[in-house]
Amino acid sequence: MGGSQSRPGPAQLEARRLKAIGMVGQGVTQAEVARQLSVSREAVRQWVHAFRGGGPTALASRPRSKRGRVPLTEVAQAIERGRVEVKSLTTPHVRGLIERAHGVAYSMSSVRAILRRLGYAYSREEGWRCADRSPEHRDASLARGLAG
Repeated sequence: MGGSQSRPGPAQLEARRLKAIGMVGQGVTQAEVARQLSVSREAVRQWVHAFRGGGPTALASRPRSKRGRVPLTEVAQAIERGRVEVKSLTTPHVRGLIERAHGVAYSMSSVRAILRRLGYAYSREEGWRCADRSPEHRDASLARGLAG
């Protein structure tokens, strides 16, 4: 497996789960299995529960997929199209705009970070406004791909 910093792959994780089930099947307590395999007792309990409900396939590794980021230029365009809907931009509104336009649900903190990168500033009175940028400057930034 390598050094202490390496992470086990899906096959190694699945083998560890199956080993735990085998140990429990031989009468070893879940707590002892957890100690020997350096996992939590809760993990062993969940594996046993899954195995009883679905057999070995319930312990198989599942692929983890994550939607990619939406390019900032496309986010900026979605915000500009959505500005006509509301008087002032709020973080939840911008989050909804991005989700409707691109099918990606960013967290509120990520939306705020995106808005700041796009040159927006927030005030309680006005919501998110493009700070110190003329429309021409913003358009030029978008044309450059928001470099910098």
